Amino acid sequence: MADKRSALKQGQIDILELLYKYRFGSRQLLADSLGIKAGSSLYEKLEVLIKHELIGKRQEKHLKLLGIPAAYYLTPKGLRTLQALPDHDFITDGTIKASYKDKSVSQTFVSHTLKVYQLTNALNRQYRGLKVYLRRDMSRYSYFPSNPPDAFVSLKVGDAPKRFFLDIIPDSLPRYVLDRRITGYGQFFDEGGWEATNSELPALLLVTEKGTTETRTRRAVRAVLGRLDMDDDTEAYTTTFAAVENMDDSGKIWTDVDDFDDLLNLSGL
Repeated sequence: MADKRSALKQGQIDILELLYKYRFGSRQLLADSLGIKAGSSLYEKLEVLIKHELIGKRQEKHLKLLGIPAAYYLTPKGLRTLQALPDHDFITDGTIKASYKDKSVSQTFVSHTLKVYQLTNALNRQYRGLKVYLRRDMSRYSYFPSNPPDAFVSLKVGDAPKRFFLDIIPDSLPRYVLDRRITGYGQFFDEGGWEATNSELPALLLVTEKGTTETRTRRAVRAVLGRLDMDDDTEAYTTTFAAVENMDDSGKIWTDVDDFDDLLNLSGL
């Protein structure tokens, strides 16, 4: 199956492409992306791909007991199979080599990646036409920072798109790590890293796990941008993961780090 392109059905290719893009995905997240139910049909498709060693599955016993779903990922064989398909030559040998780590990377990394997938699915449901680029997508372009955001999103509003660097900020993230990330973005912009796009600087979107973490994040971002003298050039907005998951039709869940009295939606940022 893996050696014959014609043996891969389109539904299987769709699954492989999603796992390439997001790196890890649960059955429910894949079903959401595919617009189908996460029932036995999808489970059987995944099991067939596992049988042919195109994808792997991670599910530690203690996490299964806690109700945390299995995480699926592309094996090196799966990546090579996808790479061999027409119009998939953007999948590099370097990506394939790096994928050998996916069966053993930390559960913290896997969980964070699944949260990014969950978050972007929620934004896609809210905003029609939203374009989402993950780290593997961004690696194809020279105008993203070497340490890219969790996701890059673009939303067309009127004649021009609004662009954002999107990051999830865990409760456990040390302050110095957050400072380093925001400083990296500021220096990247200041040194002209985004000029090749001939577009306005992306705003920063920071999604925290809790409200208390959001408050600390706002304070930290204001301090870093002020220290870099970029608080007038770089916009930054925060919200919580729960707010994204439960937003209503208005989409007003974002607050400016400098003025958090008003709730805004992506179109209004």
